[in-house]
Amino acid sequence: MKHLVTAITLAAILVCCSGSADALKYRERPPWMANVGIGLGKGRFDDIDDTQRVYRSGAVPQIRFGRMLGRYLMLSLNYQGWIIEFDRYGDVVLEDAKIRRSLQDFTLGLTWFPGNPESAWGGLYIRAGAGVGWAGTAIIPVEEGGKQEHGERHDDWGTGYLGELGYDFWISNNAALGLIASYNYFDLDGDIVKTAWFTSANLTLSLYF
Repeated sequence: MKHLVTAITLAAILVCCSGSADALKYRERPPWMANVGIGLGKGRFDDIDDTQRVYRSGAVPQIRFGRMLGRYLMLSLNYQGWIIEFDRYGDVVLEDAKIRRSLQDFTLGLTWFPGNPESAWGGLYIRAGAGVGWAGTAIIPVEEGGKQEHGERHDDWGTGYLGELGYDFWISNNAALGLIASYNYFDLDGDIVKTAWFTSANLTLSLYF
């Protein structure tokens, strides 16, 4: 995750240093969009033993590709993930292993930009989507010296739903930095996880072309 944060930061610096950098200007969005993001969020798993397990501070990577449909709508393909590792399960501390839990989805989404793109409201948007989602549960052995193996993983598959509220700040004619609050819900009914969700706050970089 550190590499992804570094990449987003460097990309933003490069964009600002190239071409016309008109920060906080308002403009029409070009037809195509590519977007990456990173964030932190809380996740909850409703497991088959009827226990609700809540985990905080999971990492949230995001990737999106979009196509504008006129001035106010965008169709996009979205990937979002949430992942956390821990070595404590209840009151038990694992000596030679870690537990990794994750949530991921690929969704088809529709984004609505309600404001005039040539005003301050133009950066505001609401996105909703649905697609395939899955929850991963893995036990990762840790060898002496801190080396981590791949371990064994089980995935529960089902449907994923996405909801986002965000705002883009233009940093050049074809790039914007964004802030997003997102909610992802998973209807799985699997062998380990029945339902799950995560919420997150995210920083994104969008390139329009």
